[in-house]
Amino acid sequence: MSVAASDLDPTELRSLESVRGVERVRIEAIRRNDADVMQSILDPKFVHINGNGQMYCKDSYLAAIRSRRLAYFSDLELTETDHRVDDDVVILVGMMRGHARLHGEQQAYQLRSMRVWKARGADWKLLAWQSSRMRDSPF
Repeated sequence: MSVAASDLDPTELRSLESVRGVERVRIEAIRRNDADVMQSILDPKFVHINGNGQMYCKDSYLAAIRSRRLAYFSDLELTETDHRVDDDVVILVGMMRGHARLHGEQQAYQLRSMRVWKARGADWKLLAWQSSRMRDSPF
């Protein structure tokens, strides 16, 4: 069941809008493979699980981007189809579409994704990312 932004209290709505702003910055950083910007957005406890089930911590994820073992293309698109706000945690659910290169192989993505954001003081940090292939996906 989807939760409408209009159903959120003012504090939750501010949290959601703050996360959406940082998410837009992160998406642009991903498209540019800008590990420095991503480093400032990712939580120290960050965990990333990709659509193939590979798991990365913050350091291994950034190392893969810096070494170009993982390189996103500019067509990457992340959408939001649902969200949850619970105090200092915001969860965004949506789709990831586009292309990347992983270990030298071109990847075409059409994945469901979940991003978990955590408030750290006045900042929002991406704590977790998981993407999953959709059963009917042609990829």
